[in-house]
Amino acid sequence: MQTLDPTTLDLDAIEVDRLAKGITLSLLIPARGPESVGTLGNLIAKVRDRWMRDRNVIDEIGVVVDPTSDGDDHGLLEIAEEAGASWAVRGENVLPLHAGPEPASYGGKAGAMRSLAYLAFGNRLIFHDSDLENYDPMTVGRLAAAATSDSSLMFVNGSSPRLTGGGQPGGRTTEMLRSLYSKQLSRYVPDITRTIQPLIGEFVLDADVFAALAFSRGYGVETSVKVLAMDLLSPEECAQVELPIKYQAGQHYHDLVKQFHEISFTVDVLEAYFQRRTVDPQVAIWEIAEDYELLFPGRTYPLRRPPGYDAEDFMPRLGFYRPLATSPAYQARLPEIRAARGAALDRLSHKMRTSA
Repeated sequence: MQTLDPTTLDLDAIEVDRLAKGITLSLLIPARGPESVGTLGNLIAKVRDRWMRDRNVIDEIGVVVDPTSDGDDHGLLEIAEEAGASWAVRGENVLPLHAGPEPASYGGKAGAMRSLAYLAFGNRLIFHDSDLENYDPMTVGRLAAAATSDSSLMFVNGSSPRLTGGGQPGGRTTEMLRSLYSKQLSRYVPDITRTIQPLIGEFVLDADVFAALAFSRGYGVETSVKVLAMDLLSPEECAQVELPIKYQAGQHYHDLVKQFHEISFTVDVLEAYFQRRTVDPQVAIWEIAEDYELLFPGRTYPLRRPPGYDAEDFMPRLGFYRPLATSPAYQARLPEIRAARGAALDRLSHKMRTSA
């Protein structure tokens, strides 16, 4: 994996670069929880003003909203629309189209990301968290510049100094997981241990690559998407770039421990998949996930915690989504997606000619 120097990125050349390379860019935001109420609108408005109105960098901003466990979507749909999102939808209205009937909570952020990719038309997808405070739109600018500077880059991961709203260092789950990655996955995907922030929510992935990947439900989505993308791609097709300081509404440790618990199961599945693949190249990772209890008897258990945590024990979500490319609904959308890409590039060409 290459590490790009952000000072060498030419943000003034993004429009020319992406028109020459035929790259369309979709900014995709999975939104959930009260933490996003005070941040989502500001994020969308700043990106729209900087990279859609003043510059022709982003072709669309899409938002998928899922409710919290109590069924409340906290008005995030209206916030996104008022801030200028190109489209904003409830996940429960989209997920059945490409994933079949299942509760949105079962997929969590993973289901929302799959829905975002299903609805988007860009051939580079910029995924982005919704709960960032003191937001700097240069985050999107650097990702877009990196993704368009070299058409061979299929995956660009962000990294940034991470602070909570109180100014304390963040990213605790990432730091704890480094030992798991090193112990269980570095033999198969060495670049995962060289990735500065493997769990960061801000990254770019080629749309066809994303559609080809199976990935974990729940909190394991970034781990599985990025590990499998790096496994699929060559090192020359992957890069990371430093982004501005990330101020994030810090999650309560009750939620962080659930994240760590669930991601550890995803790492187990990834390790078992890579091991099995050495003797059976055709094995599918979702088959490994379905056989988790047979492969690791006794490991499937609810997270039982002391008083003061949630009233109910947390049961990890173990399933993997099959690749989006296998969905008949997504296949049916491909002509519309290709037409939208062509139209977006035509609009960009026209704007550049008239402004010259």
